[in-house]
Amino acid sequence: MRHLANNIEHTRFFGNHIVFQLLIAFAVTSFTFAQANNSVRAVRISHVEGTAQLLDGTGVVFDQVHANMPVTEGMHIKTGDDGRIEVQFEDGSVARATPNSIIDFNQLQRTSEGDTVTQVEAVAGLTYYEFNNHGGKYSVKVGPYTISATKSSIFRVGVDQNPAQVAVIRGAVHIDTVNASGLDVLSSQTATLDLKDASSYDVAQSITADSWDQWNSDRDQVLGQMGVKATMARALTGSPNDPGWSDLDYYGNWYNMPGYGMGWTPAGVGAGWDPFGSGYWGYYPAYGYTWISGNAWGWWPYHCGAWNWFNGPGWMWFPGNCGWGAFGNGWYPVTTVWNHPPNYILPARPRVPVKSVSGPTHIPPPQALISVNREPGKAPFRAVGGEKPVAQPIEYNGKTLQPIDTSVHPKIAGPLGDSFSVASGYVPVRSGAIPQGSARTTYLPPSSGEPRNTIAPAMPRNTLAAPPRYSSPPAYHPAPSSGAMSGSAPHYSAPSMSSPPPSAPSGGGARPH
Repeated sequence: MRHLANNIEHTRFFGNHIVFQLLIAFAVTSFTFAQANNSVRAVRISHVEGTAQLLDGTGVVFDQVHANMPVTEGMHIKTGDDGRIEVQFEDGSVARATPNSIIDFNQLQRTSEGDTVTQVEAVAGLTYYEFNNHGGKYSVKVGPYTISATKSSIFRVGVDQNPAQVAVIRGAVHIDTVNASGLDVLSSQTATLDLKDASSYDVAQSITADSWDQWNSDRDQVLGQMGVKATMARALTGSPNDPGWSDLDYYGNWYNMPGYGMGWTPAGVGAGWDPFGSGYWGYYPAYGYTWISGNAWGWWPYHCGAWNWFNGPGWMWFPGNCGWGAFGNGWYPVTTVWNHPPNYILPARPRVPVKSVSGPTHIPPPQALISVNREPGKAPFRAVGGEKPVAQPIEYNGKTLQPIDTSVHPKIAGPLGDSFSVASGYVPVRSGAIPQGSARTTYLPPSSGEPRNTIAPAMPRNTLAAPPRYSSPPAYHPAPSSGAMSGSAPHYSAPSMSSPPPSAPSGGGARPH
């Protein structure tokens, strides 16, 4: 018996020792992973005119680019003879391409602290770059040279012929060359760069105007109009300066829904409006099929948070985990839908066939783009510069809710203007400073007499726990119980998580991803 007991104790020790070693190995691996940059990041194609293609290392991904398409690391944009395109980054910076141009997205990464690392390459044509320099590190490769903005800057790059030209319209850039000191180019200066000899370059004390400068300025003016008035609804998101939030302030209204927090709904739509009425399913190898909204504002509401339908107010979107880089994506291929009207059917997310392990089978390649048009002829949203419908109060649970006021007014809106943080005086908490598993505070709109940036303690159903980590494409799950809501039915889920999602609260709500 003594011998048996010794064996049992030895087995227990050995088992515990193995578990301990595995835990140490897991901790070291997790720590190492956390320190490295990750490439799980998508940026938005915000404006498209004419013909343009989106490519990756294997060839053409989409033969025609559409607004609200995501771009991931390693992709390339190629414009046609009539093509023009704009890509927005998380801090409001932009890259733009004129006809017959190519931009490569060499690096779209995020550090463990939540900062972004972006490197694009001007391969052909004429391209413009406006870098705000308060959301991460940006650089542009031009042949053997690397251009970095040393402060908020606007510059254009022409690589149609050798030598290439870099004209700094505003701000200042530093160009890495074979010489140790490199080259500094200031506002209203033009650098001429020999693409075959990185030691041969020159700087002129002037800029020659280009006919595309006006188009670049026109796009700035449009984005300035979008961002001229803002609410504080974006305050505790992971990317409050992202111009996608300005789209929501411009095209719709926010309401503080009791028990749910800040909810957004587009302005001027009727009760029968369908949030998934117009768009595309686009196939991305890394994500599967991704929803590409046909709505001008359709970025954040379809890639984080959740839609919910209320009997009375109608459809409303609630943000959650939008832009949190250090914990999870902050961006998902398709957002969650909690509840919807009776007899409403969500557009089915196409499934990618899986090859059978039992033997060779022919599987056709997935369609690149599948159109969804359930509202033919409808165009309920105003053009930029048009008059916004007057925001109306809504009735919910016997209460009259007024729309949240657009209290943030930047002096200069748009690229290189005041950021949301500057205009509002709000300093967001760094996502990397919040330990995994802790609760985030939620912004509560100030009542009269309170400071604008009052952060309320955690509210029921609206406190966001540390966001889940991305592990696989989205799945299709049953809806939570509807409670007081009607229309319980299947809903789209964000990608599977490293821990189970929280249970749905009473009343048909749930926490957004």
